[in-house]
Amino acid sequence: MATYYIQELELLSLAGKPQRECFFIPRPTKRLAWLDAAGDKPVSLDGLRQPRPAQSPKGLFFPPAESLGSYGSSSSAPAAVATGTCVLLGVRACELRARNYLDKVMLSGQFPDPSYRQRRESTLIVSCDCVDCTDSCFCPLVGGRPFPQEGYDVNLSPLEGGFLVDAATEAGRQWLGNCGALKPASPDQIARRDENRRQMVARLEKQNAAFKFTAQDDRTPTLPLDADGGWQKFAADCVECGACTNICPTCHCFYLYDQSTGAERFERLRFWDSCLFSTYHKMAGGIHMKLSPRPRLLSRLANRVLHKFTYSPQQYGLLGCVGCGRCVDACLGAIDIRQAVAELGK
Repeated sequence: MATYYIQELELLSLAGKPQRECFFIPRPTKRLAWLDAAGDKPVSLDGLRQPRPAQSPKGLFFPPAESLGSYGSSSSAPAAVATGTCVLLGVRACELRARNYLDKVMLSGQFPDPSYRQRRESTLIVSCDCVDCTDSCFCPLVGGRPFPQEGYDVNLSPLEGGFLVDAATEAGRQWLGNCGALKPASPDQIARRDENRRQMVARLEKQNAAFKFTAQDDRTPTLPLDADGGWQKFAADCVECGACTNICPTCHCFYLYDQSTGAERFERLRFWDSCLFSTYHKMAGGIHMKLSPRPRLLSRLANRVLHKFTYSPQQYGLLGCVGCGRCVDACLGAIDIRQAVAELGK
C-alpha cells in the first residue's frame, strides 16, 4: 500500500467541497473535538489534531432511536434507511475496533440487522492517527494502538503542514482522486510519522502505568462474579444515569416499543437501553416471581464491566472495551473502569 503526502490546504479543499452525500467531521473545541455534520458550515481540520472526539460515531450506524417499520391492518412496511454514501472523517483506531465489535454483534448470527448493515456499507471511513490524547485514554491496556492498522478506506497521519495518506480500498482511492495528483511520501516524512506514533504509545503507556493490568481478546483479567462484595466500592458512587453506556462505542443494549399510529396500525421503535438502570430487563409478574434478574446496583455495575472483559471475549472473541476512556469522562460518580479492573482483577 503506497503512502502519499497531501498538504493541509488540499485536504481542506476536498473536505470543504459541496457534498452530495452526508459528511461528518470532528469540529475543534477548547478541549475535545465534537463529531458534527459538515453541512454548509466552514470546515476546519484542527479537530484531527485534538484527542478523539467527545462522542463516538456509533450513533451513525446504530441510532439512539429509530423506527423499525410498521404493521397492522394494511400491508406492513420496513423502516426506510437513507441511501447514498456517507463520509466519516477523523475516525480513531479505538473507534475502528468498536466498529468491528458492533459488526460481530449486529451482523453475525442468525438474524443480522438490515438497517445497521445498510448504514455500514454506505459509509466511507477516513481514519486518523492520534497525535494527542486525554488523561482517560487507555487503548494500550486493552491491546490497542493510537493509530489505525486496518479497517479504514483512507487513513491520515498528521504532520506539520499536511498529512500522510494511506488508501486501503478502491472507494478510498476514488475519494482521494478528487483532490488531484498525490505526491509520494518521502522517507523523512514516513520516519516522522513513525516517530509520532512511537511517542504517542509511550505517552499512553506512561499515563496508564499505575493501572497494573493488560487485556487482550484472548487473554483477559480474571474478575469476580457479579455478586462479589468487592464491586460495592464502585457501585456506591454510581447514580444510575446511564452516561457510561450511552457514550460507550460498543454498548448495544436496546429495547423495543410499539406505538399506535392509527386505526389498527402500529409502529415499532427501537431505543438504546442501559444495563445500569433499575428497569433493565424488568419483567411483568406477581409475588415470588423474579421481576428483575439484577435488582442490586452492585450486580448491574459488575455486569457491565464483566460484559466488557469476560462475556464478550467468550461470546464474540473480542474485548468489549477499546480503551477510549469516554465512560471515565462521562461518569457523574467519577468511576474509573481502569481502577475497577486493576483492583478487582488481582
